[in-house]
Amino acid sequence: MPKIVDHDARREEIIEAVWRLVARRGFAALNMRDLAAEAGFTNGALARYFPTKAAILRASLERANAATEQRAARTIAGTNGVNAFRKFCIEIMPLDDVRLNEARVVIGFWNYAVADEELIDVYDQAMSRWRDQMLSYLRTAAEAGEINPSCDLDAFLDLVMATLMGLQINAIFAARLTTPTRQLRILDGLIAGLQTGTS
Repeated sequence: MPKIVDHDARREEIIEAVWRLVARRGFAALNMRDLAAEAGFTNGALARYFPTKAAILRASLERANAATEQRAARTIAGTNGVNAFRKFCIEIMPLDDVRLNEARVVIGFWNYAVADEELIDVYDQAMSRWRDQMLSYLRTAAEAGEINPSCDLDAFLDLVMATLMGLQINAIFAARLTTPTRQLRILDGLIAGLQTGTS
């Protein structure tokens, strides 16, 4: 009987190899030959799953986004309002090795995708999805009296999204000044500003 190949599992193996290489060497150093060797594939076999570097990057970014969303869903289950908002932000923040590796993939994505509209759209869809989820938590918090209802939530989320993306950069390039403790202090400071004026 012909051997049955689980193509989804093979794709996952390749993406895991991408993450290992990116963690060790950064995305700029990634090439198809080294990736094939890391994943245990021939170049030709690798190309059947990911014919270009852009295809690999897209799959890697989608995996990073999915991992964040899956962790958040588990952590947030049964909560809402400010607590859920804080937990969601924490799952994006590079507070441990897993999330630092995700940040490396994202930063590699920014550099490579800057002139690729399709890849930019992948990123934009994820950011819009995350922003909408955060907004729903904050609206619930406002209705429950957890935050000042007069706060401009749209402007606040502009600040939060810029802060979260900045932390991903700084945790890699300025790690000494972007420790987990400092990151959490920044997040809690942002939240405290929303709560000013509540009883």
